[in-house]
Amino acid sequence: MATAPGPNLTKLDPPQPDPFNVQAVKRYVFNETGNIMLSTTDDKSDTIQQSVRDVFAEVSVFFAAMTKAISQSINPLGTKDADGNLPYYSLYNYDALSAVIDGSGYFVHVNEEDVSYTTNSWGMTFSKELFEAILGLATGSGALGFASAMINSIGKEGLNISGQSSSKTSKVANIIFVCEYLLGMPVISTLIVTSDAKSAAQQFQFGPCFKEQSSSTTIVVHKDTYMFVTPAFIKQYAGDLSSIMNDPAYLKLIMELQSLVERVPGINGVYDVSGAGVPVLVPGGSNLVAGTKYAIFGQYLGENVSGKSALALSPVTTGVTITPGTWDDNGIEFTLTNTSGGNVPNEIIMVTLGDGATKISAGSFTVA
Repeated sequence: MATAPGPNLTKLDPPQPDPFNVQAVKRYVFNETGNIMLSTTDDKSDTIQQSVRDVFAEVSVFFAAMTKAISQSINPLGTKDADGNLPYYSLYNYDALSAVIDGSGYFVHVNEEDVSYTTNSWGMTFSKELFEAILGLATGSGALGFASAMINSIGKEGLNISGQSSSKTSKVANIIFVCEYLLGMPVISTLIVTSDAKSAAQQFQFGPCFKEQSSSTTIVVHKDTYMFVTPAFIKQYAGDLSSIMNDPAYLKLIMELQSLVERVPGINGVYDVSGAGVPVLVPGGSNLVAGTKYAIFGQYLGENVSGKSALALSPVTTGVTITPGTWDDNGIEFTLTNTSGGNVPNEIIMVTLGDGATKISAGSFTVA
């Protein structure tokens, strides 16, 4: 049985039709799966300027790469099959989605809320009303054909996770990209809807199968809203699926997103952070000046665990030392000292993470 909403829980009801919110003023359409919504305030033409179409196309490319990265990443906490093989992640797996969102740098968190929805509906109506309530969009009599399949998929993932022997979060989630063409400006936001796996298994999967005489049920979900910033390095889009799979930039994006799902530590570069402005990238092979504050930026770098985490220079040169400062998942500040009497070339900065075993090179530099 669903838990009654707490005193601080936002109560959600299906949005009511508003005579001032007419589809001719703000029209919308969903893709076939319901994961991408397009809307426009231009009621006179279906033509959107090319620059805006390019921005929206990047959303589709990113969603395709994210889907592939997640679906080909093995879930180490999943239940093994009869042959002893672990399953791949599902697109509705919260751990996989959150890894991409937290690590990619394309998402800016702007809002979050716990919401509840109570319904007496069943079948397709249950799925449609729940989707409308989460999205905050009244569709009137229009059918959302994808809603039932989406809700059932979330419920199925809930069953998978609740049956695992262990899980990081025991949550399921779904992602929806909202691409809006508002007064000539492209605006992209992302909704992440999260639910407890056990509740999702019971309510999301069986909800669409409720009988008409069933009593009401209350569903509690968590909704996060992000501003989505499109990946700048996707410059061009392939005309067909076969050619895009040979696009090195696209394959690189998939590999990078997959490493985020698997939470693989990585280094983006060494930056000069001594000034008050934007950090400046220091290219490999160039000079690092003793006494200047630098930072190694990356992801999943852990924390400075005494006796395990370390910064070191290789080869070891008498009089040249490196001293770490603030150290967290996203970066490591450091300074250098050089009393060797001259510039020391080809010094490699090695990062040893908190497990004491993972070592990553931040590049080779001259210490001046």
